[in-house]
Amino acid sequence: MTHPPVSSESFKGTLAQFASGVTIVTTRGPCGYVGFTATGFTSVSLSPPLVLVCIARTASAHDTVVGNVHFGVSVLDEHRPWIATQFARSDVDRFADVPVSLPEPTGVPLIEGAIAHLQCRRHARHDAGDHTILVGEVLAASVASGKPLLHFARRFGHFVPETSGRSAPAQAVSHTLARGERA
Repeated sequence: MTHPPVSSESFKGTLAQFASGVTIVTTRGPCGYVGFTATGFTSVSLSPPLVLVCIARTASAHDTVVGNVHFGVSVLDEHRPWIATQFARSDVDRFADVPVSLPEPTGVPLIEGAIAHLQCRRHARHDAGDHTILVGEVLAASVASGKPLLHFARRFGHFVPETSGRSAPAQAVSHTLARGERA
């Protein structure tokens, strides 16, 4: 039995109901720093430590990010939705007014003030529809204090821990999403 195809609008609307962290994926290109906002990011393996990020083939950063050996991932904190918006735009200097560091061992630009950073070496690339799945082996990782920026229902927000009288295990997995405004 065949089913009619899901419309793009229905598919996007359904996936918008999945809360995701917000990352900025970066690398160096021949003309300078290159980066984009990615919510299609997840861990893949502990041994070796692998992560993946999905990037549209039509994205201006695609060829440089997918073609480079090293890339960085910065997990944004709740106070930086403007960086996510800026890195999602086209035809702008995405790095304007965004402080970065260039740590060893890769020297890829990482967003200062992010709550986590990963420096990766390309492990694999896979074509997947209109995107490329880029798998990276994590060479270095660091964390800082703060709360994550989340993307839900096409808006940015932040994590609000539940403070009800539930038992500790239930509190650890229960949360709500508070809608945030642009900083």
